[in-house]
Amino acid sequence: MLAGVALLLTACQQDLYSGLAEDEANLMLATLLENGIDAEKTVRGKAGFAIGVPKADVVRALKILENRSLPRESFKNMGEVFSGQGMIASPTEEQARLAFALSQELAATFAKIDGVLTSRTHVVFSHHDSASGVNTPASVAVFLRHVPDSPVADLQGKIKETCVQAVPGLSYDKVSVMLVPVRQEVVLPEPGGNDFGAGLLYGVLGGGVVVLVGGGGAFLSLRQRKARPGGQDVSATDPAMS
Repeated sequence: MLAGVALLLTACQQDLYSGLAEDEANLMLATLLENGIDAEKTVRGKAGFAIGVPKADVVRALKILENRSLPRESFKNMGEVFSGQGMIASPTEEQARLAFALSQELAATFAKIDGVLTSRTHVVFSHHDSASGVNTPASVAVFLRHVPDSPVADLQGKIKETCVQAVPGLSYDKVSVMLVPVRQEVVLPEPGGNDFGAGLLYGVLGGGVVVLVGGGGAFLSLRQRKARPGGQDVSATDPAMS
């Protein structure tokens, strides 16, 4: 009976995410398995891959993936930003698109550093305000959220150099890098949950204990009765029991 219940529980899988690329699905699967969650990866044909977990672990699995910034953000490349243009764009629109495209390209590059969970890059091109006559120099702001043991803290100089090489007219001192280490959290199962699967399993186990204890008590009582002469009931012959 316990084997049947275990089979029932493992069959109660619920998809967390679908439409994933295989490398992203593999990373999410490994993360969940490392945290003790019986996750599964399934192929959905042209729709990509899906990650499923037992219904009892849905909340905990979502917390674990959120803490690791999974699934990772997808970035647009230069070709995607400038593809499908209809009407001729103004110089201001072209500058805005180019700034966005460079921001996406740089963020995607920094996201590949070991231990980086979240990558954001904001590019501002140099511009001249004809009304005020003020020249604003180019600048770049980089935000990286990372695990504590990531080597990103030792790569700030390289990160700034990469930005300088990618953005026209950018000087080294106009690049700011903000590093935010995350606190490592261990997400434990919540006690006292009302999940049907867990309740069913605990109910079956508890019922088995009751049956064993009750059966053992009946067996001992029968042995005591047989041990007395004539097989008389203890309660009928012992004055203390009357």
